[in-house]
Amino acid sequence: MAERRMFDEILHAFNRGEIDESEAGARILELFYKGQEHFMLDLEREKRLGFPEVVYAEGKTMADLLDIVARLLEAKGKVYIASLSSEAETRLEETFHSYGIRSGGRAMVIGSMSKHTEELGVVGVITAGTSDISFARECVLLLEELGARVVTSFDAGVAGIHRPVMSMQKMRDVNVLIVFAGMEGALPTVLASLTDIPVVAVPTPIGYGFGGQGEAALKTMLQSCSPGITVVNIGNSVGAAAAAIRILRAIRKG
Repeated sequence: MAERRMFDEILHAFNRGEIDESEAGARILELFYKGQEHFMLDLEREKRLGFPEVVYAEGKTMADLLDIVARLLEAKGKVYIASLSSEAETRLEETFHSYGIRSGGRAMVIGSMSKHTEELGVVGVITAGTSDISFARECVLLLEELGARVVTSFDAGVAGIHRPVMSMQKMRDVNVLIVFAGMEGALPTVLASLTDIPVVAVPTPIGYGFGGQGEAALKTMLQSCSPGITVVNIGNSVGAAAAAIRILRAIRKG
């Protein structure tokens, strides 16, 4: 592995007295991070955490976003991007059209498709309503790129109480559930009361009036009377995918 060889070369140079401790430390850090004036790329995050660095596009200038993506592609051959505007999505597709591009919701993966020799595990992704699906698609994209198999059930909310039960019939083989819900956010509580499978709850900014931008759903999920639910922030599809990947990796270690 190239990084290991470079690491060994630095240590050997230090042992021979060719570089001092300060320079050795600086060179080692350069193996893990590549920095420019406006950003620092964490190139080895996936090796440390099992989940890659995901570029948060919102708030970045177009020039910085294109520069970051280009440098990550050069270093890693693949880049994950979230919170894309339609303009940024179009510019990325125009600029990097020669690479493989996969999209889901406001997320995008550019670069070679991962080849997984073994399935990491199975994740069930459930939405309360059709309006939540775009958030779920982001999560599905990341999960599949990282080697998980995904089973989906959409529009399974508690407005028709039979629907959550029907959705669970598809989830018999899953290792973890990710549940997206806006409005009052009750679906994760209902599902967690029906199964011992780990549940990751994602409030979505879907609703109207007081609390309609996900605040009511978030508060409901945090106050759930079904114990043990993991709750991420409003619309945090990336965080939900990361939580599920951690759970799957822990199961495999066991």
